[in-house]
Amino acid sequence: MEELAAVAHVLRRTTFGPFPGQVEALAGGAVDAVLGAAALVPEQPVFDEDSDAGAEGPVGRWLRLMGDPAAGVHEKLVWFWHGHFTSSHDKVDTWELMWRQHVILREHALGNFRDLAHAVTVDGAMLQWLDGDGSKAAAPNENHGRELMELFTIGRGPYSQADVRAAAVAMSGWSVGEGGQVAFDAASGNTAPVTLLGRSVTGVHDVVDVVCDRPECARFIAAKLHLFLVGQPASEQRAGELAAVFTGARLEIRPLVEAILRGPEFARAVYARPRYPVEWVTAALGVCGISDTAKAFETMTALGQSPFYPPNVAGWPPGMRWLDPGAAVARAQLAVGAPVLPDIAGATDPVAAVFARAGIHDPTPATLTAARDLAFTLRRDPKSAATALLGFVLTAPEFILA
Repeated sequence: MEELAAVAHVLRRTTFGPFPGQVEALAGGAVDAVLGAAALVPEQPVFDEDSDAGAEGPVGRWLRLMGDPAAGVHEKLVWFWHGHFTSSHDKVDTWELMWRQHVILREHALGNFRDLAHAVTVDGAMLQWLDGDGSKAAAPNENHGRELMELFTIGRGPYSQADVRAAAVAMSGWSVGEGGQVAFDAASGNTAPVTLLGRSVTGVHDVVDVVCDRPECARFIAAKLHLFLVGQPASEQRAGELAAVFTGARLEIRPLVEAILRGPEFARAVYARPRYPVEWVTAALGVCGISDTAKAFETMTALGQSPFYPPNVAGWPPGMRWLDPGAAVARAQLAVGAPVLPDIAGATDPVAAVFARAGIHDPTPATLTAARDLAFTLRRDPKSAATALLGFVLTAPEFILA
């Protein structure tokens, strides 16, 4: 059971599972499996502005991949970068623009961070989201340049207001046309070198190179990925070690992710952070045997997370605030009428069956005793017992934590 619990831990952090049967199938090599899994390719969405959660739309296409047991850490990194290089359809004009950015994140999720930063900085959705669209060198909008440094690459501190101004000037001249095409207009863009962080820059790609070359960049990204995957902040020493790995790999993301996953901190940090709503809902629907993307989107949104709709440029905040006790009823409600209930009701040991289905191989004595008591109390009504057990597991600490 200890080995199965370790596999479940890897899958909770690196995928949107575990899904039923997945833990047992990967016993003995979970980290290798998630790192080696091929990147999934979504079908082309239907861009229907009146149906956010349509199964054929961008949200539905992405949620289907999240819920695919074949997905590895690549899919989880697509989600991570969506919360890092944020853009929201609340402000971006069209689903086509949002999807183009999504494709950029997919292409570079485990690739090179510098390449990702170059691509997303002149992406149409990002230009609209951060007001870079139509910014002119003579009177530049500073929002894009400031967030590129503060939130996307080097963090707060290493730059001055003069650097923000210089970045804004150098990043000017880009616009998004009515058809969504991105273009650079030399007449409104910058032509004279300006000084950014002690270096001469003229255009947007010069800016990206300068910030990616800063030592703060490797440390900032390494620390943020560590927090996401491990669930706890990296120590100063560990952050430095990971920054060295990232720098030595010329900002290749895969070696950094592998160093985090194979580090002792990762293995020890079991149930160290919440399962965020997108993670919890995807896993819960798999446990329940539900494949309704509209239901998934509705439940995620009710719990506070909607793909393609981050709350602000900083993305969704980490931390225990996501464990709102008031959400327990909404979580348990998924069990009512779940397709999997007959399987649980008909199992020789319904408690063992529901725990295994949920990927819980290390329940605490308190959780196990409560489940056994519940099953015993409802033993004369197998259907009610199955519903109660499933709802109980979906709200148990071992399932709402990652």
